[in-house]
Amino acid sequence: MKRKTAVLAIAAAILAACELAAGDGMIVPVRPSARIRGEWSVKYHHVKMSVRDQVASVHIDQEFVNDSGGDMEVEYLFPVPPGAAMDSMTLVVDGRELTGKLMEAQEARRIYEDIVRRKKDPALLEYVGYGLYRTRAFPLQRGKPAHVITTYTTVCRRDHDLVEVFYPLNTEKYSARKIDDVEVTVDIKAKADITQVYSPTHDLNVQRKDARQVIVSYHVKDELPDVDFQVYYKASNDKIGATVLSHRPDKTQDGYFIVLVSPSPKTAAEHVASKDLVVVLDHSGSMAQNGKLDQAKQALRQVLGSLGEEDRFNVVTFCDAVDKLFAEMVDATRKNVEEAVDRLDRLEPTGGTNIVDAVTTAMGLFGKDHRPAYILFLTDGIPTVGERNEGKIVEAAGKANAHNVRLFALGVGYDVNVRLVDKLAQGNRGVSDYVKPKEPLEAKVSVLYNKIKRPVMTDVKVEFEDVRTQMTYPRELPDLFDGGEILWVGRYDDGGKTTLNVSGMLAGRKQSFEYPVVLAQISETNQNKFVERLWAARRVGFLLDEIQLHGESKEVVDELVKLSKTYGIMTPYTAFLADETVALGRPDDHRRRAGEAAANFVAKGGSGVYAQADAKARLELREAKRALPAGGPVPSMAGEARQGVAQVGWSDGRNYDRNEQERLANVQNVGNQTLFRRGQVWYAPGTEKLDLEKDKARIQTIQRFSEEYFQLVRQNSIDENRVLASQRADEELVIKLRGQFYLVK
Repeated sequence: MKRKTAVLAIAAAILAACELAAGDGMIVPVRPSARIRGEWSVKYHHVKMSVRDQVASVHIDQEFVNDSGGDMEVEYLFPVPPGAAMDSMTLVVDGRELTGKLMEAQEARRIYEDIVRRKKDPALLEYVGYGLYRTRAFPLQRGKPAHVITTYTTVCRRDHDLVEVFYPLNTEKYSARKIDDVEVTVDIKAKADITQVYSPTHDLNVQRKDARQVIVSYHVKDELPDVDFQVYYKASNDKIGATVLSHRPDKTQDGYFIVLVSPSPKTAAEHVASKDLVVVLDHSGSMAQNGKLDQAKQALRQVLGSLGEEDRFNVVTFCDAVDKLFAEMVDATRKNVEEAVDRLDRLEPTGGTNIVDAVTTAMGLFGKDHRPAYILFLTDGIPTVGERNEGKIVEAAGKANAHNVRLFALGVGYDVNVRLVDKLAQGNRGVSDYVKPKEPLEAKVSVLYNKIKRPVMTDVKVEFEDVRTQMTYPRELPDLFDGGEILWVGRYDDGGKTTLNVSGMLAGRKQSFEYPVVLAQISETNQNKFVERLWAARRVGFLLDEIQLHGESKEVVDELVKLSKTYGIMTPYTAFLADETVALGRPDDHRRRAGEAAANFVAKGGSGVYAQADAKARLELREAKRALPAGGPVPSMAGEARQGVAQVGWSDGRNYDRNEQERLANVQNVGNQTLFRRGQVWYAPGTEKLDLEKDKARIQTIQRFSEEYFQLVRQNSIDENRVLASQRADEELVIKLRGQFYLVK
């Protein structure tokens, strides 16, 4: 018991300076000619973590399969970073249980380097500096599995009141095939209410057992994970939870921040505000196509049926004429809801589309009281009756909005005037979304309504005391809802201790909350690099909105290109950067190409499949909760093309219609760095302007797996070694390390 306590104490001290927590293992063939990757695969990977008082107990259950042409001799490696206290490991092959040996970092580094040299494969370089659990060699028959169960204990990193839970799924990228089943479950129990749970890496299912216990899970099938699993949580007894994450890599430049605001479970249960809701439904003739009107009716039945007893509502229907169901807002009694549903059932598609009168009529129904006020607006067309100029329609809606109403819009089909719907939503502090012609409408309406279903705190304002912030997104903060959160990102001018103020209407009165926080003055590691990358994603979304809604400008296009190059956020506006014929060091050429792409998308931005696809991409960026794009260099079997960076948005409308993601093979994100390929040469950050011939005197050429190569490896950070590990046998790499340019052949 004393030994385990000592191990955990040491682990806690080490973790304060570490970027990663414990890892998981891989199969390595023994024969010299075999590569580390490409001859074995993972059948399933299940992880269960129990977090109590910052200590995580981890249970890993994996199965490996020999995918080679015959039986092979292999060994099992489990990289063990500093901070992990191994409890047990059981490796079962063909009914036999094999034991292994735990090696310290010095001996482990020698083994890693030796394997990389012998295999001529840099896959293990990112683990140099780790400890190692290693078995003796054993035979693995073709098609036969090796079953591994590992348990370890680690201390989760704490940053003030925020605890990080980390698990490195990234190692599974060495599997030759996609994994049948991947599941990570984290059971978190705290001594105070868990007010926030946030993952910068994965979409999570969050199940609350009670105020102080949550179970978060990530589950996918037939995928190859390439991003490490990361979850942050905060436990406090605040009514409104607020958390700050910051990153400042350069003390001479502004830093980056994320603010997370959410109601505590108890506050949300006790203080849901009564709201006013007006549903505005288009029943023009075109709504007859694909049963859209029938689907809309069904969806709105569910919306009206879920209104709270203290809510008020009304329904406005429109074609060329506009009709109010009730003369004014009415209580959401059973009788009134049934009457509304009955009227909706009798609607038929007919006539044209009078958007301006529909919106202004809805705005006029709201009163002067301070209830949260929302419009849920559904349309499938462009204005054909009344005012048809989109600028004048938006202006009329703004003038009619005298009571701080938020408008949430859903465009149905490809004939919608996307630019108009976007302007109506953004101009009235709401959100717009779109449905493809053959896409089910009910689910989309439900998702949109759930954004406004149970308001807890409205008119939210967030600010730092005595700290200048800029380029913050969203520009207009949304209301705070039960089960939801506000994620606000931006830049700050100086770090240090400060106070975060959160205020708004809660429980019928204006309330303010203060939180002592620390903004990083200088970040020594890339632990919170995702904060900067998330800010960049939202900034790109803002710039694309500016182009689409207000027209392009030189300054906006220049910044869009710069952000795309720096962070690998590829959109159809900047996809030309993946073209091998485009020189990375020619900003004038980039500006011209990006300007042409922007003009093309603006021209298509009224309606149609391209307009909707563009709007969906901008929404994805505008509401991003994780750094984009996900994914990166996935090593695979020899000869198979790289996966490449996922493009945000679609260049081909057919791909959007089929929901097929577009990828750019000549761009890859490796850890926190973006690389571009020209021919067989990959250019790491800071090397894009180099000319390999003209700048030959500035570049030191080294051979992969030479002694000079491993000298660099020993000096590198984990991120730098990840870049070296991404290089393949038929490729060259240009990288800048500690001020020196290297060409790795």
